Amino acid sequence: MEDRTITLTTSEGKDIVCDILFTYHSDQFNKDYVVFVPRGTNEASAASYIESGDGNGELQKIETEEEWKMLEELLDDYSNEQETCCSGNCGNCSGGCDKEECDCDGNCEKE
Repeated sequence: MEDRTITLTTSEGKDIVCDILFTYHSDQFNKDYVVFVPRGTNEASAASYIESGDGNGELQKIETEEEWKMLEELLDDYSNEQETCCSGNCGNCSGGCDKEECDCDGNCEKE
């Protein structure tokens, strides 16, 4: 399984592990974004992502209200998709699946 986490370091030096919900490239703003949730919370946050040449990158604060609005709409869409597709059986399998065994394309990972 692909690692879907990032670790943020506070100004006090404390590491905060965050689960990545999704990433997104905006042609409109010509930026890449990462939307994440710090573990132990239910509050999503986002940052723009600038990749460096060594495979690592840097997160930067969202700069404009237009960017926040776009990301909030994407998060709403993501949340609605999760509620819809991950609420029970896949529909494409013989049944008995729980949401962890079905992906959001309606495919059973169990079979």
